Amino acid sequence: MNLPKIPFPAALLLLLVVSACGCMDRESVVPDEEAAQVLAYADPVADNLLAGFNEDNYTKYSRDFSGEMRQALDEAAFEQNREHIISRIGLYESRRAPVVTQTNDYIAVTYKAKFEREDGVDIRFVFKKDDESHQLQGLWFNSPKLRS
Repeated sequence: MNLPKIPFPAALLLLLVVSACGCMDRESVVPDEEAAQVLAYADPVADNLLAGFNEDNYTKYSRDFSGEMRQALDEAAFEQNREHIISRIGLYESRRAPVVTQTNDYIAVTYKAKFEREDGVDIRFVFKKDDESHQLQGLWFNSPKLRS
């Protein structure tokens, strides 16, 4: 069986997100008015995290992580994931077209992003629906080059 190679920290983070969500119901797109409210806190989180990514600054990158996220994606895992991403698609350049969806108690914001060597990379940020602190519960980068 020829399965794609996924770095262990990325697989661990994905497992954490899936287990945190439990048995997932259908994901639905959030209405525009509610999406605007979500983007009011999600955009600054994304700005900060992606700046930290480009600057190789784990403190900045992880500023909005929940405790579980900080454990799953510690500084060593960040360095390994960052190297994996940069080696395949380069540094982050810009993002567009956010889609806000919800499933049970979670809200996800998925951006289409442009990196130095690939456009259309999905970056997904997951927040707990009623968390006033807007801590990041899940994060992943997805693209054809990252999966190869």
